[in-house]
Amino acid sequence: MEGTQVPLVGEANVVTKVETAQRGDNKRDWKVVLQLTCEPVEKNAGAYVATIELIGFFEVDNDLPEGRIGDVVAANAPAILYSAARELILLITGRGPFSPLSLPSATFIDETPSSQKKMAEAQKAAEAQSNQPAK
Repeated sequence: MEGTQVPLVGEANVVTKVETAQRGDNKRDWKVVLQLTCEPVEKNAGAYVATIELIGFFEVDNDLPEGRIGDVVAANAPAILYSAARELILLITGRGPFSPLSLPSATFIDETPSSQKKMAEAQKAAEAQSNQPAK
């Protein structure tokens, strides 16, 4: 998945990159990697630059229909990892000489396969409509 920019109070950017992969033959076992970088918009404007990578292994409940597994993993697994990253960054920066760095909350719902498909279809429809001659 591509990185997503989330605006951060104090003129900084948070960029996340998520990678999901099914583990082995079991469609319910997943490995998810979250890479997160937070840096000031302007050089030398902030006290911290943070880069962290978290890896999580997730098992999807047997009651969830197979058709929904990809969306649930893509939305929920990175959200869990992001929450852990927020806490870790807050804990570490809270022990330094500057104000602690508190990342904003984030959602990964737009990164699900079904959301990506809907956005691509909407974009394709909009392009087709803009290419039609005016009546």
